[in-house]
Amino acid sequence: MNIVKGVADLIRRTSSGQTGESIQGSSSGRFSPPSPKICFSEVGDEVVLHTLWEKYENAVDKAEKKKLFHVFLKQFLMVFEKWEPANASQLPEAALTTVPPVEYPLRVDDIIVGCSAGHPAEIILALTEEITQLTSLVSELNTSVVRTGVDSPGTSTSLSITSEGLPLLNALTIIARSMHNCRVFGYYGGIQKLTALMKGAVVQLKSITSELSGDESLSSISLDKTRLLQQILLYVVSIICGYIDLNTNLYEKAQLFSSHAEFFTPSWGASSNESSSGVKVPTETRLYWHQRAVVSVMEAGVLNWLVELLRVIRRLSMKEQRTDLSLQYLTLWTLHLALSNNPRGQNHFKSIGGLEVLLDGQGLPSINVLLLRNASYVGDERGENPLLKIFQLHVLSLTVLREAVFGNMNNLQFLCENGRIHKFANSFCSLSFLLQECEQNSKDLSVQDDCQIPVSDLENENHVKMERSFPLPADAAYSKLWNEYVVKLSGVLCSFIVAPENIKPYQVQTNTGRIGMPISAAYGELSIKWVMGVLLTVFPCIKACSNQKELPNHLRVFANVLQHSVLDAFTKVLVSSPVSLEIFRDEGIWDLIFSENFFHFGPDSEEMAGECGSYNQGFPGQLDRNLSSSSISNQTKISSFEILQMEVISFVEFAATCNGTVDNLLEVSVLLDALEQCACHPDIAVVLAKSLLHILQLLPEKTIASFKSLSAVSRVLKVACIQAEECRRSGNMSPSLESKILPLHGGQRPNSEKMGQSWFTCMDTCMELFTKFFSIADDAGSLVLCDWTCIDCLFDLFWEEGMRNHVFESILDLMKLVPSSLEDQKAKLHLCSKYLETFTQIKEREKSFAELSINLLVGMREMLMTDPAYYQALFRDGECFLHVVSLLNGNLDEVYGEKLVLNVLQTLTCLLENNDDSKASFRALVGKGYQTMQSLLLDFCQWRPSEALLNALLDMLVDGKFDIKSSPLIK
Repeated sequence: MNIVKGVADLIRRTSSGQTGESIQGSSSGRFSPPSPKICFSEVGDEVVLHTLWEKYENAVDKAEKKKLFHVFLKQFLMVFEKWEPANASQLPEAALTTVPPVEYPLRVDDIIVGCSAGHPAEIILALTEEITQLTSLVSELNTSVVRTGVDSPGTSTSLSITSEGLPLLNALTIIARSMHNCRVFGYYGGIQKLTALMKGAVVQLKSITSELSGDESLSSISLDKTRLLQQILLYVVSIICGYIDLNTNLYEKAQLFSSHAEFFTPSWGASSNESSSGVKVPTETRLYWHQRAVVSVMEAGVLNWLVELLRVIRRLSMKEQRTDLSLQYLTLWTLHLALSNNPRGQNHFKSIGGLEVLLDGQGLPSINVLLLRNASYVGDERGENPLLKIFQLHVLSLTVLREAVFGNMNNLQFLCENGRIHKFANSFCSLSFLLQECEQNSKDLSVQDDCQIPVSDLENENHVKMERSFPLPADAAYSKLWNEYVVKLSGVLCSFIVAPENIKPYQVQTNTGRIGMPISAAYGELSIKWVMGVLLTVFPCIKACSNQKELPNHLRVFANVLQHSVLDAFTKVLVSSPVSLEIFRDEGIWDLIFSENFFHFGPDSEEMAGECGSYNQGFPGQLDRNLSSSSISNQTKISSFEILQMEVISFVEFAATCNGTVDNLLEVSVLLDALEQCACHPDIAVVLAKSLLHILQLLPEKTIASFKSLSAVSRVLKVACIQAEECRRSGNMSPSLESKILPLHGGQRPNSEKMGQSWFTCMDTCMELFTKFFSIADDAGSLVLCDWTCIDCLFDLFWEEGMRNHVFESILDLMKLVPSSLEDQKAKLHLCSKYLETFTQIKEREKSFAELSINLLVGMREMLMTDPAYYQALFRDGECFLHVVSLLNGNLDEVYGEKLVLNVLQTLTCLLENNDDSKASFRALVGKGYQTMQSLLLDFCQWRPSEALLNALLDMLVDGKFDIKSSPLIK
């Protein structure tokens, strides 16, 4: 199968401004001649190498020449094993110019003595030509699956490859560390020869996998060949990767990847000039080389065979055969380098099925492989833990997928079609669910061990097969590893959304050296829709794993990190493009965020028991404001669940106050819904209430309109009433009452003090929100007055001592409003009736009711002074005389009794003054000659009548202020 046929022509046809020069050998015009000339120095180890090379060149016999070459190669590896090129400034300027190299001539005196910056061109040429011989050896491998131990012709070929081919490839990995060497290597057609070698190895490996059927296993010979082919490919891919990235020792880093205990994956945003290489090459020069190298690699068909290699590796993994994780890592990393900011590479990658390969997943191990210690997947060293490598590969695989679609509308559209969003979501969560199933199977195995296997059998082979190959979630090291993995995984998903700096008209500098296609606003919109689709698929799947029980800890961490990452990414999108809010709304962002998958996700069992959550990464700065404004003190432990809720509130508040939005109705609506649902959780409810207040302050006009449409004021007051009821039911008191309670032994306050303070703070915030709306909305008075729910809630809150003054002021403000319609007048009468009914309720609910009654009477007199005739009629219609006179009926203490009687008489005087209708109504109540009132006053005056009481009666008698000089007869 010739996959790469016509690839170079295809790329050249799509590359405007490119010539159709040949890519074969030294006839290529893409690379400059091998300048400057480098020769071995005459001191140190290089003298020996120079001598060995001369012997090799002077040899005539083919066998002798081959032997001398391998002697030289062995010495070369010993000398340059740890070699790194020196500072590139040692090279002539012409060798580093970013101008196409065909534009400058070769100078005769461009000679460098010593291999500080590169190696002699003749050495590189010889190594390059040997690749062809190695390719022939690989093609001669007998790939038939042999089930017996009989030797085959392929065995000797394998030995030749191991003894001759692998050292050759190792030497080429050293060569690829230098830009000069790479230029020479490319000039002599090295990339094309490596591609042919890769093709041969992949085809051989594919033929081995194709002969496997069902649960059939490979023979030992086939296993050895598979291992050898993967080793060859590891060298080849590392050389190509180093050729693109100029990395100092990629092969060594791949080996480090296999054994290192820490999490290492490349950043998705890393560019070629941010490589881990230690080569000191000027940034522009390095970038230009990277661009040309990627084009060369693409034209040689390398991308095709890298994708095919991933397919073969996946087949091996599915058949539970051993695969080299380092090979997978380098293959993916090479694709990452080739596709980053490369629209042509992205299009070609899609055309060869690369997107489907990445969506299919990168050969994740099965449960049996993870559970069974003797599985062929697991390394020879029993202490080796494959989890780290698997985590890294998974993150890198999704990172490559991101690079393959970022900025490319067609490729992203491809991911949106035919159920690929679900396919990506499954791939995204695959490791989480795999570990979940693995842990469950491991528990089942443990039960079987305990119940069925006697102690005497613990050493037998069958029991060994049931042991796990690595530790599952149990210790701190695993928790740290898992946290790092999910943080990086979540970051990759969020990176699919367009970053602020990539919005049009900014244009990305691509790897082809020309301005690439711009990142359009349409792509930005589609990326938001795609990520939202993924999230709407992922979170329900995570939640479904709970099975009505406690969600496994590793899945809870996964969800928690993803939630925070998504909120942070969405915030950045809105900061850069506020108009994106409409897209988020259309995609149902608030349905997602205020669902059981986000805001109502719920705490775990430890947090419900009162233990503080430990997650503290990646919270946006807005969270600090809400935390500081809430009732939660700095000393209070805050669970990760509460932190998430506060971060959600901050995000919604930011969205509600974005510039350029037509309205914030949806944002205010979801906050109100959440406030109602969290009414019994004061610590969160207070943050919601403060957020609504802050939105009203920042964007008053739009927020007032939203409040009116949503009946927000009555809903907020209802929440305050619910909290007041819960506070009373739980036995908590307002802070003003708690301050009167003597401390317990040891100076401790009652345990309910903090909860009581939380309830009060939330109720106070709700009242503050009501007051703010009432003060800034033009028709707020009429709206509140005509909303009987608001009126009822205000009088319910009146009974909370800590809230009373605030509520009473609001009631008086409503009472003083001038009605503008018949509906307002009816509402005003309802308010007046509620006010007067309070006199009766005070005597029933408050032990010391006199002082509170006096305040209400004073309020009545204030209103009567503003418009006597109107309020006399209003109170009369509300049967004010019955309620006021009833205050005199009962047991009055001597301290407040006289004050109350005086205020009753003063209020009655104001109600009757110059109003015959009121006097007639009052007379009808108390009888002719005010006999009922006379009886009540005589009962009270049994203590001792005072002059003040007499003066009050006289004032009432004369409809105003009594003056003895003008009325001596009465005296």
